[in-house]
Amino acid sequence: LEPGVMVHVVCPNADAYAELKSIVGAVRCQLSPIIVKHPITAWSRDRWIALTPASAHEPTTLWLPRGEAAGEVWPLRAGDQRVGHDLATALGPSVRARRSSLFFDGGDFLADRESVFVVPRVLQRNIQHTVSGRTEFLNALNCELKRRIILLDESPDHHAGMFMASVGNNVMLVGDPRLGRECVPGEILAEGRGRTNELMNLPGGPDFTPATQHLFDAVAAQCSAVGYKVVRIPIVPGCDRRTYLTYLNAIMESSGQRRIVYLPFYRGADVLNNAARAVWVGLGYEVRPIDCTAVYPYFGSLHCLVNVLKRS
Repeated sequence: LEPGVMVHVVCPNADAYAELKSIVGAVRCQLSPIIVKHPITAWSRDRWIALTPASAHEPTTLWLPRGEAAGEVWPLRAGDQRVGHDLATALGPSVRARRSSLFFDGGDFLADRESVFVVPRVLQRNIQHTVSGRTEFLNALNCELKRRIILLDESPDHHAGMFMASVGNNVMLVGDPRLGRECVPGEILAEGRGRTNELMNLPGGPDFTPATQHLFDAVAAQCSAVGYKVVRIPIVPGCDRRTYLTYLNAIMESSGQRRIVYLPFYRGADVLNNAARAVWVGLGYEVRPIDCTAVYPYFGSLHCLVNVLKRS
């Protein structure tokens, strides 16, 4: 990251922060620890949605889900439920936290300046629990997010940022398993799923079935129908439907006319990495590759680890 960027590092204890600093080494950006003194997971993206203030003088609002899935039996997730308020305490009055009446993960939403895309499972998780039906659900989201709400009719059963990314200029980047399959050597595919699993480290091997392809195509079609130009990029979903080699879960930064993407790459998948990089370069981005080989087996990637509180 560039000088002048402030990174608030949320850690369960001081030892964890010291360990991170020793591994990362010298950086140009500024690091500031927030020690919460309770267990947490690494997946900061899911804990809240940062709502842009109406003016520069107003605080950023962290919109927190009503509760964490499995929080009652999983101590780390129960700790995650407290992180939004931890941040507001540490960073107030520039940040405030507000608990929603709805259940969601932050990763269930993908937002740009005009629209918020919502994966179908958010409606399924809330209907007859927090809202009576689809109309009440959409009204609640409109009230909270104050953008056009686009509820996806069909999508992969994962967080939106794992299979789609809004990249500016009304362009939506959508994963395409068909393109991912083209990046796997034919002789590897011919040897069967076990050999491919060894190459990709995907539980059960990659899922290139027509049914899975249909879900990605359905997202692309709906984005096109609501006015976006759709660009496809290789992706390799696993048969467990949770583990992906994805190049959508990236961090984008703009500085004047310069556009930068911090892009995941995976060791041992050079053909796939290069094909995905070429797509981002074609969109006008400077690519800064980030090794996510140790991350993706835990069902997420780069942006899942990061949440942007404020852009300037």
